[in-house]
Amino acid sequence: MPPLDLQGPEEETLDRYGVDMTSTRPGAPGGEFFRRFWLAVARSDDLRPGDARPIRIMSEDYALYRGRSGRAQIVAYRCPHRGAQMHLGWVEDDDIRCVYHGWKFDCAGQCVEQPAEEAGFAHKVRIGAWPTREHMGLVFGYFGPGEPPEFPPYPLPPQDGLIQAWPVETVPCNYLQCFENTMDEVHVAFVHSPGGSHAAMADLPIISAEETDWGMIRYGTRKDGQVRVTLHYAPAVTRVIVPPLTGMEGVGGWTEIYFNFTPVDDESHLWLITHHVRVTGAAAEAYERKYAEYLERRRVAPPALAVARDLMAGKGRFADTLGHPDLAIVQDIAVQAGQGVLQDRNREHLGRSDAGIIAWRRIFARELRAIAQGRPAKQWCRPPAEVLPALGI
Repeated sequence: MPPLDLQGPEEETLDRYGVDMTSTRPGAPGGEFFRRFWLAVARSDDLRPGDARPIRIMSEDYALYRGRSGRAQIVAYRCPHRGAQMHLGWVEDDDIRCVYHGWKFDCAGQCVEQPAEEAGFAHKVRIGAWPTREHMGLVFGYFGPGEPPEFPPYPLPPQDGLIQAWPVETVPCNYLQCFENTMDEVHVAFVHSPGGSHAAMADLPIISAEETDWGMIRYGTRKDGQVRVTLHYAPAVTRVIVPPLTGMEGVGGWTEIYFNFTPVDDESHLWLITHHVRVTGAAAEAYERKYAEYLERRRVAPPALAVARDLMAGKGRFADTLGHPDLAIVQDIAVQAGQGVLQDRNREHLGRSDAGIIAWRRIFARELRAIAQGRPAKQWCRPPAEVLPALGI
């Protein structure tokens, strides 16, 4: 597709679109849009066989559990008998049994046992069950009507290496603020300058973007001709190349990151992040040893969200956080959630450097207007592995 026309950015306000781009609640155009895609909901390592837990996705509650076979499954939040929370029960093989009166349901939501009821009643009772799969260390669910789209929602990196899913962050603001931040390459030279982790990106780029059949490609062109290529997959996933984690310098080099921004509700969302490190053999062993050291530093450090909240409240400065193992996450949460739970975009004055944000808003608003008006929307495709361009810096 040709590059998008991004002239006149100073006129870019949400009012001009005539549609709410922040809500993913049931019935909202954004909610219908998101429910057409696979969404990451949890980190695979956090869900052991036999575990059950509540999750809230797009303002709706569910129960997520892992069967004894290892299969992950999303089912209704409450038992249809008396409304008890399903995650309070226990897992039997690949089924889940309600703690209240022992009703048991299989992976498809069919009731298969009711200890105190007459035979034949169970087959009349079902709970909701949603397609559930796993990819790159994350659990995904499909919450829309009909058959889900092709899985996985984005390809594995074509190169050999390590794939690791980061600990999950719950960020107290609307998802769109953080998704848009990944389209704003210029912020890196300022937000991440304390600590020097992104010193190689201090040169301010010229931003351009183009729509694809799976989302958007964004380019950051430096003065020396280097181009940083970032992929934004619909509905809210970004693939980007980033410097090593704090304390991980010297092993693995720059890593390929997949950011999944999954709405919890309209005022908070999950960061579900997987990174791919291009190391094998002895280099991979060295990386994993250093990564274990990073995880230990992270375990004993104050949580990134708590540190970011202190910064937002004026209890400290960016310079006070330089030794934190999740420094970039602290910096990003403070800046993005610090805009407010729901940023007032009509007060913005966007410029040339916001070309990626402007491009996505126009694409997204077009789709939401079509949904709101009952018109056919775009048929989004899964990105093929071969679209991955040269990495740049």
